[in-house]
Amino acid sequence: MRIRVPEISEKNNLHVLSARIEMHTKSIHFPPSMWFAISGTDPHFVPGLSDAFLASLVVAAMKLGEDIRIEGSVSSRLAHGISHYQRILNTWWPESFKVIDIEFETLVERREDHRPEGVGCTFSGGLDSFHAVSELLPSNMPLPAYRITHALMINGFDQLADFQHKGISRQMYKIYSSVLAKWGVELLMMQTNQKYFRGAAMPRVDSVHSYSSALAACGHSLGGIFGRFNIAGHGGYAYFNLTPYGSNPVSDHHLSSDHLQVIYAGSSTTRTGKLELMADSPEVQNNLRICLHPPSFDRHAGGVTNCGECDKCVRTVVGLMILGKLDLFSTFPVLRPAEEYRRPEILSAMYPTVLEDLRVLAERYDKNDWVQILDQAIKLNLANKHKSQH
Repeated sequence: MRIRVPEISEKNNLHVLSARIEMHTKSIHFPPSMWFAISGTDPHFVPGLSDAFLASLVVAAMKLGEDIRIEGSVSSRLAHGISHYQRILNTWWPESFKVIDIEFETLVERREDHRPEGVGCTFSGGLDSFHAVSELLPSNMPLPAYRITHALMINGFDQLADFQHKGISRQMYKIYSSVLAKWGVELLMMQTNQKYFRGAAMPRVDSVHSYSSALAACGHSLGGIFGRFNIAGHGGYAYFNLTPYGSNPVSDHHLSSDHLQVIYAGSSTTRTGKLELMADSPEVQNNLRICLHPPSFDRHAGGVTNCGECDKCVRTVVGLMILGKLDLFSTFPVLRPAEEYRRPEILSAMYPTVLEDLRVLAERYDKNDWVQILDQAIKLNLANKHKSQH
């Protein structure tokens, strides 16, 4: 794989950072260039810096077993960190990710100018996102240099990857920019075609195992505004067994550069802990979106909605039922009958860590009926897992 020198251009009222990508694997179709685009009067891109493209493409190259030759300048810290990031992925999933060689044309040390003062955080409208942003607000973050200035929503990372859905992305931006403005945070909307490279090179499971590299790449692309960039994590130190996952406090910081510190946010709190902390926020109650399905909106009010059926919806609904706060949330307009969410055979389909987390919550709130239901669900989960292994 060869990553050519990045270029900055303007197109359709967007500032675009792009680099031509040449792949050795000819049997797979890839776009000719990778790009990151953002609107506004200031592009916030750093000329000639290739960090974003290295962070994004290293996983696809590992999957294909292609060495990388990268033109343009690369931070020496990122070059060093990528070697550790490769070893971590290879240790966790050796059959999927091979350690490759990377040839750098130009390595640069820390820039002589000051680190940009902007502090960013990934944002999707989900529970992890709202909690991470909340943690970084001045009321919760005592260190001024780490207080959030911008949230970043990415059109082209996952569910918003199809660009015929630009109307959806605009609606999402309109809703959440207004919500975050109440917290003093500016929302940026980035477009990128990263997913077309990742999707061509690897199946979804491997993309899930490595998604923090794609998020970090977006932060690196905005190196003219961000000096620190937070990735809203799904779990962390609060879980007794910190298992390998695509975004992880063990791996994500290795994606930092001399110019940008990448931080795994939310590592000290479990998912139900985040739900407890955020459940009384009107902004969260009226705008929380955790659904696995494509974005949907209330036809009358125009707000985001959740299906109430998928795994993420079910675990969130159960958590809110235990807290006694489900009625406060307007983003679940259609729900199953309440007794459906109390059936152990339905709950047993969730991950064991999710069930244990919900059980701890129920025990803490003296909801003995829920403790018994979740105990049964955990037993069924273990039984089903045992059957599948034999």
